Amino acid sequence: MNTFKSIIVVGQYEWKRALARKKVALLIIFTILIELLPFVVLNLLPIPSMLLGITGLMWFVGAITPHFFFLQFVALLIGSGSTAEEYDQGTADLILSKPLSRVSYLLGKFFGGLTLVSFVAFLTTFLAIVLSTATFGAQLYLEYAPVVYLSLVFSTMVFFSIGFAAGEAFRSPSLAYLVASFIFITSFILVPFLAAVNSLTGDALYLDISQALPTWSVQNLPMMIAQELFLGSGTLPFLFSFGPEIAGTMLEAVTGILIYSSIGIAIAFIRFLKTDVTKKSIE
Repeated sequence: MNTFKSIIVVGQYEWKRALARKKVALLIIFTILIELLPFVVLNLLPIPSMLLGITGLMWFVGAITPHFFFLQFVALLIGSGSTAEEYDQGTADLILSKPLSRVSYLLGKFFGGLTLVSFVAFLTTFLAIVLSTATFGAQLYLEYAPVVYLSLVFSTMVFFSIGFAAGEAFRSPSLAYLVASFIFITSFILVPFLAAVNSLTGDALYLDISQALPTWSVQNLPMMIAQELFLGSGTLPFLFSFGPEIAGTMLEAVTGILIYSSIGIAIAFIRFLKTDVTKKSIE
C-alpha cells in the first residue's frame, strides 16, 4: 500500500472512530442545534430591530456564530482523542504492527480528524445559508460563502492542532482534553479582558498581549476577511459579545494561526516519532 493510500485509509478509519465516540457525536449534534434554534425562534417571533438592517447578511451571522465557541470545542474533542484513545484502549500497538509507516499513520489521523471538523463547519455554514434564506429572504454576497467557509476551517485548525498535540503528548484522552480546553477557555476569557483593560488604561501592551493569544486570530480572521470582501467598514457589533474584535491586520491573524498550528503539529510529530513504544505514557 503506497503512502497516499495509507493516509486515506487511516483518515477514513479516523472518521468512523471519532463518530463512534458518544461525546463527539453529541457535541456535533449540539453544535448543529445551536445553528438551528435561533432561526426556529426567529420564525416564531417578530424579527428584533437590531437585525432589520442586516437581514441580507444573516447567512454570515449564522455561519460565524458557532465558530466563536462551539466549533472550537468540537475541534478540541476530536483532536485530543485522535491518538490518545488508541493508546488508552491499546489499539495503537495493533495498528502499528501492520505494514503501515508511522508517518502515514499520524498524517492519516491528523487529516482524518481535521476533515471531520471541516465537515461539521460545512454543515453549519450550509444550514446558515439555507435557514437564513428561508427566514429572511434572498441573501447578499453568497458568492463569498466558500471563502468565509475556508477561513473558518483554517482558523479552527489552531485548536484542533492544540488538541492533537495534547493527545499525543499526554496519551490520555481525558487529560489531553482538559489541558487543551484550559488553553482555549483561558485565551477566550483573556482576550476581551485585556481589551477592556486597554480601553481603561490606554496601554497598548495589553492589546499586544491579547493579539498574541490563539483565540484572537481564530475569532478575528473570518470577520477581517468578510470586511475586506463585502462588509467594508461595516460591523456586526452584537457578534462580539462572544469576543470583541481588536485592532490588527489580516496578516497578523494568519501568522498567528500558522504559528500555533505549526507548534501543535510539531509537538505531536516529534513526540510520536521519537517515542519507541506505544504505551499510554512513558515512565
